[in-house]
Amino acid sequence: MLTFEKRTWANIDLDAFRYNISNIKSLTQAKLLIPIKADAYGHGSCEIARISEELDIDCLGVAGIEEAIELREYGISLPIVILSPVFDFDIEDIIRYDIIPTLTDRKFTDVFNNYAKERKHVRDVFIEIDTGMGRTGLEYKKAFDEILYIKKKYKNISIKGIFSHFSTAEDEISQFAYNQIELFTKIKKKLKNAGLDDVMYNFVNSAALLRFPDMHLNMVRPGLLAYGLYTDISLKKYIDVKPIMSLYTRISRIVDMKKGDTVSYGMKILDRNLKVATINIGYADGFPRCLSDKGYVLVHGKLCRVLGNVCMDLTMVDVSGIDDIKIGDTVVVIGSSGNNIVSADAIAKVCKTINYEVITRIGERVTRIYYDNNKPISIRSIANRIIHTKL
Repeated sequence: MLTFEKRTWANIDLDAFRYNISNIKSLTQAKLLIPIKADAYGHGSCEIARISEELDIDCLGVAGIEEAIELREYGISLPIVILSPVFDFDIEDIIRYDIIPTLTDRKFTDVFNNYAKERKHVRDVFIEIDTGMGRTGLEYKKAFDEILYIKKKYKNISIKGIFSHFSTAEDEISQFAYNQIELFTKIKKKLKNAGLDDVMYNFVNSAALLRFPDMHLNMVRPGLLAYGLYTDISLKKYIDVKPIMSLYTRISRIVDMKKGDTVSYGMKILDRNLKVATINIGYADGFPRCLSDKGYVLVHGKLCRVLGNVCMDLTMVDVSGIDDIKIGDTVVVIGSSGNNIVSADAIAKVCKTINYEVITRIGERVTRIYYDNNKPISIRSIANRIIHTKL
């Protein structure tokens, strides 16, 4: 019997992704750059990129050259922008795979232009301006002059995009986002007056897409929304999106334990008699260790609490009161069953983190199964990956 759902797996609903993109498009006339970095936020970058091509997404965003190469080797032809700083040793692959780098310093720009000039190429680039994130990009006070210098001096570089990053876009109380908007608006006006008119100016992320419609400009970068999650619960009032990932594992052991018995690393001592199930997921799969003795999973639609410390590959849960369970039964880790749901947001709340971290940490050995029209159409597993490339 062919079984896709083996040890631990994630179902990726491509129809939900289509739904989310459709609702995003209904809010804006701007071009869409979909961030596909961090393995498409844990959902699997290649298949998400493929469906993005079908949906006429304009551009994909990654964090490094390796992510871009994977997409090109998979056959993705959409423009790909590296949104983070790149290095001189990345240039050869940037040219070879036709990737758009982000310029953030003069030295790299010199080397990149010379490399393109030697090969008689004119290469597209994005430029980042730091309006207050304090992370990467040209310093704001120097950015206007530096961008004009790049435009005039480097004949083998074509500026296709200019962007910045919000620091607090989802925070409806903070005024800092408005300060950043003011700065970016001022420099955009100056740059357009200086001849940089045919450029993709882009600033808004998922939260800003919803809160600041006047800042959509001619390109937007909704990441988390595309995958069906919100950066803050307050943003649900603006748009409906559906999580495209659900996560599952299986029961591998069921045992009746007595008061005083011990469970897991650290020797949790039971304070009463319990039925305990071992499930085949651990922190190496992305099930956070901070859920130890706090988190919940769903077994036969019922919430079951984690017992003791989450292990690398396994976790124990309390299944007392569930009489019809057996080894091999499916456990819902993220998703719904019966009248209950365990969400990435709920996990993040327990772990005092953000839903971004929860989904991007789901491990590579978790098989991804892609569903289209409620049917599995493709699968990604470590069993069929390329293990090594000989040097």
